[in-house]
Amino acid sequence: MPGAHIFKYLRQNIHGFVAALIITFAVGMRLILIFQHWPPTNGDEGIMATMAYNIAYKNELPMMFYGQDYMGVIEAYLGALFFHIAGGPSLMALRMGVVLMVGFFFVCMYFLISLLFSKRLALVTLALLSIGSIPYLTRQTIATGGSSQTLLFGSLAFLIAAWLAYSYRRYMSVRTHLFRLSLYGVFGVVAGLAIWSDMVVLPFLAMVVLLMLVFCWYELLIWGGWLAGIAGGFIGFFPSFLYSIHKGLNPLLILLNQVHGTGWAKDDPMATVGLWHNLIETIQVTLPTATGFPFCPVIEYPFLGDNTPRTVQCRIIQTIWGGSYLVLILFALFFTLLMLQNVIRDRKILGEVECHTRLVRRIAQLLMLGGAISAIVVFIHSTGPVNQAGYHARYLIGLLIIWPALIDPLWSAAGQINPRGHWQKLLVYSSRCILYVIGAILISGTVIAFSQVSRAQTANQQRSHLVAQLENMGITHIYMDYWSCYSLIFESQEKLLCGVINHHLNPSHNRYPAYYTIVHADKASSWMCPKYANMTTAEYDCLDWLEKWIVKQTPGKYKRYEIDNYILYRYMF
Repeated sequence: MPGAHIFKYLRQNIHGFVAALIITFAVGMRLILIFQHWPPTNGDEGIMATMAYNIAYKNELPMMFYGQDYMGVIEAYLGALFFHIAGGPSLMALRMGVVLMVGFFFVCMYFLISLLFSKRLALVTLALLSIGSIPYLTRQTIATGGSSQTLLFGSLAFLIAAWLAYSYRRYMSVRTHLFRLSLYGVFGVVAGLAIWSDMVVLPFLAMVVLLMLVFCWYELLIWGGWLAGIAGGFIGFFPSFLYSIHKGLNPLLILLNQVHGTGWAKDDPMATVGLWHNLIETIQVTLPTATGFPFCPVIEYPFLGDNTPRTVQCRIIQTIWGGSYLVLILFALFFTLLMLQNVIRDRKILGEVECHTRLVRRIAQLLMLGGAISAIVVFIHSTGPVNQAGYHARYLIGLLIIWPALIDPLWSAAGQINPRGHWQKLLVYSSRCILYVIGAILISGTVIAFSQVSRAQTANQQRSHLVAQLENMGITHIYMDYWSCYSLIFESQEKLLCGVINHHLNPSHNRYPAYYTIVHADKASSWMCPKYANMTTAEYDCLDWLEKWIVKQTPGKYKRYEIDNYILYRYMF
């Protein structure tokens, strides 16, 4: 009977079926959020939306994020595709590309963890990764570039390298070698796309390359695997290369400057007094934000997300989570080294194939943890935690890739049946307790995120209402702050154009210069600033300077309006 065959198939492939359910849940939950207009948009997403609009309807082919010499724009091209599929431009269509890449990230993680660890651990990891806090889910739904690509390409690079390491044999047929050479080329393409998209993936790619060097060095050197990898890398990195040549820049220097820029200058006072500050901020703010801890969130820009005061109580619980994360890394590192030692000790008993398999698993786990440590160390030595440790938590998005290596020791201990002895029982029950607590905290974060949907919907309605009022007033050109400008341009589908000004009313961060040129050429352009300072950053808090400037103008030249949370000065002559 067909039903019996289906039941038998599901029973034989139960792990894959459950994984499909978890991935469907994770993707579906993120789709529900974006269909409910969550999270609130911002100026950076407005830039990506503008790029997608120009790709879809103006036949533009941008290679890099507007106004930057780094960070690719895959999200803009996917957004342009979904604009056509959805029948028109919208934030929901733009974000579909982000959710699509996050969905493939979950698929890659399932196969990677199944290959290196176990299918059961893969299911547990997917379940934990599917939920999280407001900043955690925001990075996986909002189209501001880099994050979803880092997750997808970083995990895919690990998957390809792990398979190549697992399946490597010294003596293979020519046909097998040629097939594997094609995989080195695919790996190169993936790595090139990852670097083009966002260079925060570099610490993890370095560990992936090291994994292949450890187990596949002969094939890389003798059979030319390194040439295939470099050729593929050039293909993936080609958009950045093409952009650099067009701009007269050296793409390698851009890459090196970005890496060098994460350090301190010798004459920088933070080089001597700021490292401890950075360490504390990373532990108390960045690590909790990046890993989905939902309580006492700290996003230095309140208009970008939830924010709480830096109270003593918050610092304590954030330090517990961030410090525990570092302790967990060290515990996993110790566990992995111990298991690696056992493999080396028992290599004659295990046999060649089994010994190779276990070596790949443990060294891959070790390199995953090494990638996490490298990323954290680089971040601590960067300018990221100086005064925006929460906002810059996106630079540690790659830590999600190493979750299985992190919780494998807990899972191994928690899975022991009938533990003997007090210490063994303590280890088993404490490991189970930690996993339950982590799951409960992440679930709480998801509930909190959904509780903010109505707030995001209100912000979306206010933005639409603002655009409608400006259009009804006949205003088409306006000066305003960065965090509002490009979102309004996209919302109006370019019926309203704006030029970005800073708090001194000077042009600033006009990432698409053509808009500012048009606004500046129109002597009848209006001016608008946020009414409240917490609606923007200090750099764009322009109301005081604007009103001082207006006083010096000819009486009656500008008329003052209060529209929603903005002050508008409309040109009247």
